[in-house]
Amino acid sequence: MWEIDIGMKISKKRANIDRFNQLRSNSINIMQTKANIRLNPFKYSLSNEAKKRLRWMYIIHFECNKNIAKSARKIGISRPWLSTIHKIWIDSKKDPRSLEPKTRAPGNTDNRKKIDKRIEDKIVEVRKEYHWGKDKLKTVLSRDHDIKIGASTINRYLDKHGLLDIKISKRIKTAHKNKIEHKQKSRPPKEIKDYKPGALIEKDMKYIMKIGSFVNKAGFKVKVNGSYWCQHTVIDSFTRIRTIGLAENNDSNTAVTVQEECETRLPFPIACVNTDNGSENEKYFDSYLEENKIVHFYSRSGTPTDNPRVERSHLTDELEFYRHGNICKTFEKQKKKLIKHEHCYNHVRPHQALANLTPMEFYEL
Repeated sequence: MWEIDIGMKISKKRANIDRFNQLRSNSINIMQTKANIRLNPFKYSLSNEAKKRLRWMYIIHFECNKNIAKSARKIGISRPWLSTIHKIWIDSKKDPRSLEPKTRAPGNTDNRKKIDKRIEDKIVEVRKEYHWGKDKLKTVLSRDHDIKIGASTINRYLDKHGLLDIKISKRIKTAHKNKIEHKQKSRPPKEIKDYKPGALIEKDMKYIMKIGSFVNKAGFKVKVNGSYWCQHTVIDSFTRIRTIGLAENNDSNTAVTVQEECETRLPFPIACVNTDNGSENEKYFDSYLEENKIVHFYSRSGTPTDNPRVERSHLTDELEFYRHGNICKTFEKQKKKLIKHEHCYNHVRPHQALANLTPMEFYEL
């Protein structure tokens, strides 16, 4: 009996500990949500450490009336450390990205211990003989030449002698540059979706299967190169006015050309564009938006509901246009058909979301 009682007490204690941890976790999640809503309106992607610090800023400003000492006691950290982080955040005009922890890599490596010239020459010699990467070179130098040296050191001397792959180096430098400039993909704040015409444009691409496209044994059309056209759709989140561009491929350079064409038919300027993470929305397209001072927001991966207006318009295209024989044999005829469909969508078709007004009637109000 005594052993059973002890076992029951231990079980209850563990259950209470688990319940406490669950409540604590829920409390942190709720606070994190509140901090994101109040202090991260542009939905910047943050590391776990930055998210934790953002909760600290929320406690300072919304739970402790900006009292640093009181906040530090509540959080359980030192007041000087919390004050330092708070000052960095304030100096950055409350940019959540400023809460990211700084790299611990040394800024100056002039005093770093150098390796022998003999080892340096051997690294270069083995690299030129086999053309392998740093990890394989580390193994070979240790196994065949009894040279114990780290992979990062090998990479440093390969760079010194110009033996690194230029393409890889550019990729790494670009990633580092983006990290420094805080170029992160972020969601648009909900306030601008219905703020004014042109405040937020949703853009997406739809594949249009050509007549006579390959059909598999199950009776489904299969998308292969050359069997489809690309419909680029640009729709205003507020008025639902949209323009459609047709292209024969889906690269980012073509997306720029179509975007410029679509913008000329919009009766207002564009401030922000929200797209998915497709390759057509990167590189040249992203550069075009940056050059024209248009803010580029992104949907989350695998989340079409982040671009609801344009996704719903594509369903309308499928149900009311393409399923009724409106696919032509030539590119030019298809383009003319889409222009007529665009006019009908903007000037003739009533929209329930706009109290059964057309998008142009709603815009004119």
